[in-house]
Amino acid sequence: MILTSCSPTQTKQQVFDKIWKAVGGKSSLDKARYFQFDFAVEKDGKASIPRRHVWDRYTGDYRLETSDTTGKKTVALFNVNSKAGNVYVDGVLQQDTTTKNLIKKAYAAFINDTYWLMVPLKLQDDGVNTELQADETVDGKKCNVLHINFDKVGLTPGDQYWLYVNDKTGEIIRWKFLLQNQTKASVFNWTPYQALGNGLKLSTKKTNINGQSSIYFPVARVLKKVDKNIFLKP
Repeated sequence: MILTSCSPTQTKQQVFDKIWKAVGGKSSLDKARYFQFDFAVEKDGKASIPRRHVWDRYTGDYRLETSDTTGKKTVALFNVNSKAGNVYVDGVLQQDTTTKNLIKKAYAAFINDTYWLMVPLKLQDDGVNTELQADETVDGKKCNVLHINFDKVGLTPGDQYWLYVNDKTGEIIRWKFLLQNQTKASVFNWTPYQALGNGLKLSTKKTNINGQSSIYFPVARVLKKVDKNIFLKP
């Protein structure tokens, strides 16, 4: 249950400071070079095959592994900045247009899946507009409410989000979003933050308030090092 409370009791910068403290601080993100995580969807009690990600934040090098229900495995090895790279399907290097199309899909997965995991780290990115709205109460907890929209960044700049930030802890405990091609908003509750390593903490499961679907990360960690071949070989 959400009850509108009152005008914002803090400045937007104070809320940002709380959010950063809850995730472990900007310095923890600055030192977090390698992210490894699996993105999965559970709907009506059935879990999807996870998308498996490894990301070098310093260089932009990326590895995305996906599998379909027939067992066909696709590995995209590319750079998220240049969008150049190679794609292998069941170990076979793809060519030309096929590679371009598969990297486009892999990049879209990168944008979507990292946002679901890392949105608390991206609130002050270029092109992100934030507005502090009236405080609200969510499940008995006073929350600062941040409204987010975008300046022609990302793949769906018409999306809007509302983040409900626990006033005491700085953790985001719920978000509401209205996507640019939708007319009805969705609301997901967030699980408490967990340690990913290197001092960084994030929520690893978001569940629709109707209880019928969840986005979750069965693997989510910050690695100190990786074998460089992980971005080169399927």
